[in-house]
Formats: sequence, structure tokens, C-alpha cells
Amino acid sequence: MKKSSQKPSSNPTWRHIQQTNPKGKTTKVARKRSLETLFKAGLLIFLVAAILAGGLGVFYLAESKPAQPSQAEPGTVDLVFKTDGVLAERWFLNRFGEILKTEVRQIDVSGLKSLLEKEGQVSSATVTLTLPSRLTVQVNEREPILRVRVRDGEGQATILLVARDGTLYQGEGYPGETLRRLPGTTGLKVRRLPGGYEPIKGMDSIARILDYTKENLPTVYQNWQVVDLRDWNPERDYRPSLVRVGSSEIEEMVFSTSGIERQIERLASILNHTQEHHLGYPKFIDLSYGEEAVIRYN
Repeated sequence: MKKSSQKPSSNPTWRHIQQTNPKGKTTKVARKRSLETLFKAGLLIFLVAAILAGGLGVFYLAESKPAQPSQAEPGTVDLVFKTDGVLAERWFLNRFGEILKTEVRQIDVSGLKSLLEKEGQVSSATVTLTLPSRLTVQVNEREPILRVRVRDGEGQATILLVARDGTLYQGEGYPGETLRRLPGTTGLKVRRLPGGYEPIKGMDSIARILDYTKENLPTVYQNWQVVDLRDWNPERDYRPSLVRVGSSEIEEMVFSTSGIERQIERLASILNHTQEHHLGYPKFIDLSYGEEAVIRYN
């Protein structure tokens, strides 16, 4: 009996099929999806954080933003005050301090210059602005040559100073000794104007008498006390326009407004002569007669 040989079946069973791992495949997909979810969540968090940071930054900038120049606080103007006379920065602050309580670009330079030059003591003013905040004020002052007593609008007596250009003003900042050395004046016709006084015309002739005496006879000038202008008229060139001066040594000296230098030189010659001969000071000297002089003792 022949043995039959068995051949393997050409139809494989499920055991011969290569098996896959469905669990591993599912894990990879889930992991990919999980990473995508995490990425999206992270991106969302980043966007939210960026938005919050931007909002906080805008808020901080809004809070810390410096004030614009037009909204500057009062007192931000840096003042530089200069003068060729006796006025001080305090004088400017008392008169015009409100101007400094504004932004420097808003200051009316020409207007401030005009206001300064309306002050009797100020002959001229220069006002300049230097950004960002500097205001420079330079004033030139008048020089007083006489003092005069007048009554103000309320009838109260007050002392005004007379400048060499005839301007009348209430001086400020002068040392007391300087004012005491100024001769007083009488006989001067003073006219009030709104906010001040009318300037006196022709005061240059009086200034020449005072200046030339002070320069050439300083010891004589320092004793001059009163300049009487009752016979003075700047519109007259002839003899009746006279200037009378009283001093602590000579009761009265009379000058003409013409030929002043010759008169002062003649006065010096007379005083030298009286000292050399021990005659003492005359009580009266009239120098208005040209080459002659009238002298009277006690």
C-alpha cells in the first residue's frame, strides 16, 4: 500500500496572515492630534498674552506720556534778567511775573518790550526767547539828575526823579546815598498824564550844567542842594532863561543856559581867588552876564 503524500493547502488560514498592531497605529494618530491641540492652545495663549501686554503698554505710555509744551505748568520759563543800572530781577517779577506763568512760545516778545519801555526808569529794552524755555530780558536805564516833589492824583506828596532826557519817574533800586546826593529842584512845571507825567523838554541844558560842574568842580557840586528853575525856559535863548543853584556854602549862583562851560570855568576862578585871599565864600554869584560876574558877600 502506497503512502499518500500531503501537500500544503494553497489557501492560507488566518494564522498565516501577517498581523498588524492597530493599537500602535491609533497611538501615533492620537499623538499627532494631541500635539496639534497643544500647539493651537499655546498659540492662543501667546496671542492672549500679547494682547494683554500691548494693552498694558498703551496704558503705561498714556500714563507716563510727557506733557506737551502747550500744556506746560506755570513757572516753566527760565528768566535771565540783565541791566546796566540798579534794577533787579525782583523788580521784573513784581511787575511782569504773570508772564512767566505761561508756555514760552506764547510770550508776546514785542508786547513785553513795549510794556518795559513804558516804565519811566527803562530807556530801552531787548527781549529774546531761546527754546526750549529761556526768556532773556535786557534793560537800559535812565540816569536821574534831579529830584522833584509833586502831589499825586490823591493829593499826596511824592518824590519823582528827573532824567537827563526830561522823563519823570518813581525810581526803584537806588541806594539811599545816591538819592540824597541828587539836588532837589523847584519851579519846575509838572503836568500829569494818564498813568504818568509829561516829560520836561529841554532838560539837556540843565544836565550840562550839572555834568560839567561835577566833572570840573566835584567838591562844589557835592554841596549843591537846590536847582531853582522858576526863571528857566528851554525855548528862550536869551538871558531871562536862568538857572539858580543854592548850595550849603553859597546861597545862590545864577547861570545862563548858553555858554555853560565858560560860566563854570569863571566860577572856578572866582572860588580860587576867594580862597587865596581868605575872603570866604560869597553869598551870591551871578554868572549870567557873559564875561562879567556879580559877586556879593555878607
